[in-house]
Amino acid sequence: MPKPDWISWEDIHQLLLSAHKKNIDKGIVMGTSQLSGPELEKRVGELGRCFVALADDILVGTTSVGFFKGRSWYDKNQLVAHSMLAGILPRYQGIGIVDELNAMRDAYIHEVGATIIQADTAEGNTIVRKNAKRNGYREVEYRAFKSGHYSVIFVKWLNGCPFSDRYIHRRYKLSERLTKIQYKPGRIERSRVLSLFCRAIRKVILIH
Repeated sequence: MPKPDWISWEDIHQLLLSAHKKNIDKGIVMGTSQLSGPELEKRVGELGRCFVALADDILVGTTSVGFFKGRSWYDKNQLVAHSMLAGILPRYQGIGIVDELNAMRDAYIHEVGATIIQADTAEGNTIVRKNAKRNGYREVEYRAFKSGHYSVIFVKWLNGCPFSDRYIHRRYKLSERLTKIQYKPGRIERSRVLSLFCRAIRKVILIH
């Protein structure tokens, strides 16, 4: 169900902390779980929506979606649905709650009219990455986030993938290599010289 008013954004924040505790304890940076309630609400935005799962009126799961106009090679000039803030309390995992939440999310995405679903996760979160591929998502970009970690961006084209597998793989691997040249783990400062160098390399490789 859509998040009712009696569930606060701070409740969502606490749920995400509990849901991702295992990954956090492993040292995997879960950026959104570090955001406060008001920051989470801002991230979802006015057009976005938060969905929740309840068990005996107790919050046990959540997912959210926000929307933006794409500007990257894989989503340029399209309305993109950003799937985010997903988490299920450990004792309620594996019983289909995530599928029900995703079904509500996808119905709302269809209602709004987005043509691409995008999500991201920490590089080391192999379970999410495998599940995303299994559900038709493709890894398209590699980024360094302000929290000082690498993340993988993956998307699902709702009207069919417009690119070849080879091209997508090529763009992703290029993004991964250049990001690691520009940024070091735990440090997001970027050298202007390195930025220009990486931009030039990207153009040369993609032309050929």
